[in-house]
Amino acid sequence: MSLRVNFSYAFTLNFKESVRKHAFCLRMLPLSNGVQTLLDWELHINNDVPFYVSRDGFGNDLIFGTIEKSHRNFEAVLKGSVAFHGSYQYKDNENAALYVHPTTLTPFSPLARDYVETLMLPQSPLSLAKMLNQTIFQNFEYLAGVSTTSCDADALLLRHHGVCQDFSHLLITLLRLSHIPARYVAGFIDGEGESHAWVEALIDGYWRGFDPTNGIMLEHQPYIKIAHGRDFMDCRLNRGVFIGKNQQNLYVNVTVARDEQ
Repeated sequence: MSLRVNFSYAFTLNFKESVRKHAFCLRMLPLSNGVQTLLDWELHINNDVPFYVSRDGFGNDLIFGTIEKSHRNFEAVLKGSVAFHGSYQYKDNENAALYVHPTTLTPFSPLARDYVETLMLPQSPLSLAKMLNQTIFQNFEYLAGVSTTSCDADALLLRHHGVCQDFSHLLITLLRLSHIPARYVAGFIDGEGESHAWVEALIDGYWRGFDPTNGIMLEHQPYIKIAHGRDFMDCRLNRGVFIGKNQQNLYVNVTVARDEQ
């Protein structure tokens, strides 16, 4: 039996001064895979600016276009629904070798190696992933405002405070050091005011979901997946270039609700 979930995602960029020739690239559309299917969607950008849909090298949908005229606000509002099928466990055709190496944000540093060596890890990959997920949840504290999008996993090990991006980067690092392919996931979850990040690990041939921020292994929770990649840099939900001063404020609002019909 499938679960239907309705979602809305709105974000607004307010520029301090007018900008023009604004080329935008957005990751907003939920993926369709073995866990979820995008049923329908409707997107409006600045009073119906035209846009195009393509895909990046990881199979994530990209929405892109250009606003030629001067503007001080950029608003994208997406509404739609997703159906979930069974537990969070699926296969795809992607090469798992993409997700076993260190990256800028998930380095195999002496700090990370020393940390994983202090843990008494079980032999079973699934038990190991569950333990690492719980270890991060129990030993690190969620605190907004102490990190930036350029912080790597070492920053969380040093500070012991961070946000979902930091928690996910640390789990990915420790899983890869334990020879388990792991990838960064960006998306929406029930009750979140903004986007969320979690981790998929390839275990016994299946991608399984882990949320170290909340200390859970994903099963039937309505986590709407938007994009995945090696780390946050592959999954940025919005990027853009424009002519004008780069002074802006970003406002994001996400709602996810189960369809009770």
